[in-house]
Amino acid sequence: MAATEFDPIALEHFELHPEPVPAEVLGGQEVGMEVWALRLAGGPVRDVLTSDPTNVGTREYVFALPIDVVRNLALALTQVCEREGRAL
Repeated sequence: MAATEFDPIALEHFELHPEPVPAEVLGGQEVGMEVWALRLAGGPVRDVLTSDPTNVGTREYVFALPIDVVRNLALALTQVCEREGRAL
């Protein structure tokens, strides 16, 4: 299941946890950096919209994120929520 902008994945669940990840995974960057695991689970949007959502095949994706990327993601999501909150 490859996600594209024309066939996106519907996010059903996510978790964000601090996890030790070897520096080699992040391109050999400094050892001991704080890394978080972002776990996303979901299925194809088309399947969710056209079938019984309980029968949609889901897949889990795990991303290793340095803490600065987590901060940037949080900031971007906060800005979207604030902008959308004003539009209500």
